[in-house]
Amino acid sequence: MKIETLLETKGREVVTVHPAATLETVVHRIKLARTGYAVVSEDGKHVAGIVAVRDIAYSLADYETSFAMDMPVSEIMSRDVETCTPEDTLKSVMQNMTRAQVLHVPVLKDGELYGIVSIDDVVKYAVHEMELESEVLREDLVRLQTLSALR
Repeated sequence: MKIETLLETKGREVVTVHPAATLETVVHRIKLARTGYAVVSEDGKHVAGIVAVRDIAYSLADYETSFAMDMPVSEIMSRDVETCTPEDTLKSVMQNMTRAQVLHVPVLKDGELYGIVSIDDVVKYAVHEMELESEVLREDLVRLQTLSALR
């Protein structure tokens, strides 16, 4: 499955925050969006970084909570962001997510933010593929049993 097909199904909405936004603001945005990330962007089109719940937890462990919550997100965001394009396959993105140990991969089209792939998307796809495979195997078994009974 191509990433474009996935985005047509799930939508292309991406939670973004400005690099100067405080960690407190980011936490509230993530909570309201019921997600585990925010893409950091000055203009909503170009990716400067990404901040995930993991980054937030680490910053709270590293700094006094009140100090951390007032920090700009640019201080704690991951700058080396794994990205993909709409033409990439979900399988290749899954492999890259595993290799890079990331849970969210922004999708870029012509260098601009176009959508996002999350670990949830990957799991849903994998489960769907397993269900399809299981159904095919069940159908094959029924056919074999029917053929066997006819002999």
